[in-house]
Amino acid sequence: MITAQLSTHHRYESLVPGLAQAFAWLNEIKDNPPGPGRYEIDGERVFAIVSVYTTAPRVEKILEGHYNYLDVQYLASGGPEAIYYTPAEMASTLEEYDPEKDFITYEPDAADSMLVLHQGDFAVFFPEDAHMPGAAFDQPAAVTKIVVKVRLPEARG
Repeated sequence: MITAQLSTHHRYESLVPGLAQAFAWLNEIKDNPPGPGRYEIDGERVFAIVSVYTTAPRVEKILEGHYNYLDVQYLASGGPEAIYYTPAEMASTLEEYDPEKDFITYEPDAADSMLVLHQGDFAVFFPEDAHMPGAAFDQPAAVTKIVVKVRLPEARG
């Protein structure tokens, strides 16, 4: 997992093919984010999902993971937003992996660490990072969140 301000993206963009495209797109739209929806950056290899919502108590959130994509979660506006996380290998599976959605859920109590995203912050979650986004920090907050999905070279299918 990586967390930083978007202004420091250059330090990380060479780690995985497609990550530079993800950061370039975020930099292009950061001052005027598009409305909610899905946006293709490089077909199914790199795409973004823009969401507008209010953060909620941790007990209402899901601990999730992905096998084939990493998540670049960027807080475009509002917040703060808490994201709980833990190594996926330390979490018990709640619902089995769905290859169509590249989505697995874990028992929520496993998430024993927390990071806080403020406007302009991003976090990168790899397949080994089970994560629980969308949680309220001190109190519920309205956010515009952009998740850029980057397909990993070693994807399973």
